Amino acid sequence: MEGLDDLVSLVSPPDSIRIVVDWDAVESDLGTRLPKDYKAVIDTYGPGTFDDFLSVFQPVTPFLTIELAYQSRRSAEILNYLQDQAHEFIPFALADLLAVACTDNGDTIYWVKEPSDEPDSWTITGNAARNTTWPCFSGGLAAFLYEVLSSRLRYPIFPDDFPGQQPRFTPQGRPDPRRVAGLREQGLYRDRDR
Repeated sequence: MEGLDDLVSLVSPPDSIRIVVDWDAVESDLGTRLPKDYKAVIDTYGPGTFDDFLSVFQPVTPFLTIELAYQSRRSAEILNYLQDQAHEFIPFALADLLAVACTDNGDTIYWVKEPSDEPDSWTITGNAARNTTWPCFSGGLAAFLYEVLSSRLRYPIFPDDFPGQQPRFTPQGRPDPRRVAGLREQGLYRDRDR
């Protein structure tokens, strides 16, 4: 799979992943099929952060701050507002954008769903929290992660100090009960039994 082998050789994945994904249910919830390389990244790395900065949205997690379906809907609402109310120029049809990752700075990485019925052909774009540039990357998510983390690609919306000299992946550890309580109060944590 393009980019994944290079990514794994650059950034070691965790020793074990403890998530089980019903991809049919996830895709049904989203209303679209998802790229194979995204599924492979999730199956290889699971939840966590690349270089303590970049998080790929997860198909299954109680944390709505990084849940793919929740964040795709939330991002669509924000983009609609920016286009309709703030009159911000977005160089893509909003229906063609699907959020896939975020940074600690509030930047969002999107798939450009063209053609919509060929997810393995989707490309990547992003938007920083405080600017209107939309840099494009002509490959998929795994290739994008490799190119950015290897510093072969200086993605313009990311800070100059990302990535570090030896990029790493930090798996999500045990949730901090105080953080969970705070997120639960904000409606951003979904208890598994609900």
